[in-house]
Amino acid sequence: MEALAAERPGSFDAITCMEMLEHVPDPAAIIAACATLLRPGGRLFLSTLNRTPAAFALAIVGAEYIAQLLPKGTHRYADFIRPSELSAWLREADLQIEDVSGLFYDPLRQRASLSRRTGVNYLACAAKAEA
Repeated sequence: MEALAAERPGSFDAITCMEMLEHVPDPAAIIAACATLLRPGGRLFLSTLNRTPAAFALAIVGAEYIAQLLPKGTHRYADFIRPSELSAWLREADLQIEDVSGLFYDPLRQRASLSRRTGVNYLACAAKAEA
């Protein structure tokens, strides 16, 4: 991301960063690079896991060990990101948070839906100020 940001600043109207921030060593650097890549008025859409006991139970114990939807070791609880942490990184990158919504996944129906509850998975949208 950082290399692309250096090569193509202000090139994108929208960037999605879905289910990956909890897997990188420096999520704040990824967010900063995304902010650099956005044009004024552009939007950054993110999704990640909240660092809560519910997220540990569902994403690690449930998805990795019980249901075996993901390989064991896919997630580390310490790398989950609270909405307040994500919000701080977005503000540091001069992005304005427009929305934070929960994401609920029903594995039996294999469907996802939006929710007010951000305790496990959540989505965020942030905008870069107009020039």
